Amino acid sequence: MIFLIHCLFFFVFFYNVSVITENLHKLPPVVILRLRNMTALDATGLFALEEVARTLKASGRELILCGAREQPLQLIQQTEFEELVGPENICDNVQEALGRAEEAFERLQPVGKATTAR
Repeated sequence: MIFLIHCLFFFVFFYNVSVITENLHKLPPVVILRLRNMTALDATGLFALEEVARTLKASGRELILCGAREQPLQLIQQTEFEELVGPENICDNVQEALGRAEEAFERLQPVGKATTAR
């Protein structure tokens, strides 16, 4: 599942991430946040993003970020957030993120679980 984070300021960002955590039970094993339209990120926004990452991780899901612009990407990489999600889960673009999601999905699938419904 891909969420497009489309915001300029923290409050809009906070609303977007709260939608994700409120619908946790509906989410697939891998969640992608597409950040290409986020122009800036502050410490409070980063904290909210960390909470989303921790919530997803605790539920057995994996978070992948893609398309972050220069300022948000620098903040993400200069903090412990990159360690939380893993540097391999911070992708330059959506195509790279989708490839990473396929790898993560295969790893997260229980052994012997059928992949098609009958």
